[in-house]
Amino acid sequence: MGTINLALTDGPMDEARELVLHVTHINLGHTDGSATRLELIGGPQDIDMMQLQNGLTHDLLDMATVPAGRYQWMELGVDLQLSHFGTLSGGMHGMTLADADAMRALLNFEVREGEHQDFVIDFDLHSAVRQHHMGGMMGPQYQLHNGMRLMERANAGGVMGTVDASLMDINQTGCDPAAGGNWVYLFSGSVAQPDDLAVTDTDGFPGPIASDLVELNVVTGDYQYHFGYVPQGSYRVAFTCSGEWDEEGDDDYPTDPDGMFDFHGFSGAFNVMAGQMMIMDFTP
Repeated sequence: MGTINLALTDGPMDEARELVLHVTHINLGHTDGSATRLELIGGPQDIDMMQLQNGLTHDLLDMATVPAGRYQWMELGVDLQLSHFGTLSGGMHGMTLADADAMRALLNFEVREGEHQDFVIDFDLHSAVRQHHMGGMMGPQYQLHNGMRLMERANAGGVMGTVDASLMDINQTGCDPAAGGNWVYLFSGSVAQPDDLAVTDTDGFPGPIASDLVELNVVTGDYQYHFGYVPQGSYRVAFTCSGEWDEEGDDDYPTDPDGMFDFHGFSGAFNVMAGQMMIMDFTP
């Protein structure tokens, strides 16, 4: 047997006031096709994902005993009948899963006998939660898609930085100044150009690994973004001030059907090292 810790964090979503998941357990998928169920600390938990941003985490497992062996995924056991999505306008909505694997995070890893490992699941709500308009009196329906990344803390670093105020939507004539447009997207360092969040990709370019809302730090006066947990490796970041026009149902880049979405900055490749925070600022 070995032992593991597991914590949960997420990226922001501009449309949500709260997103509460009733998490009941964790499943670990063995490479032989079987699964191991682990109970949470203190039993089932109601977790407001909107409170787990900018590197904040919520502990799910603490020194949980796990059979030694090779695994390929972890999965949140979620009771959606006891979960809900609260909008900024005060509405309260239920949620459904897009498919059976929507709460599953993939990673090949080995639990070693007598050893302890520490894991984090990063749930990117911006790409995972999608609104579907049902028409008539039914109103919108919110669906959870797979937007989870699983990593070992020992192999993770982070990326953060500032965006110059002149690049923000309120100062750009080509951007809608309404709230929710300023985003930074994280890409693999090997990509040649940034791309959008389209469900179906038609241009051959991979979409973002994660995304983060750029927010004003009222203490420093800086506009900041923050990716708290990123596996070590090579990455690039892109900035857009028209993120509200990046619609999951459309392939919005490089040719947006609405003529609104575009990127306004794209970094060169840089390396994220384990245990270190990489600083990447966007300047005019």
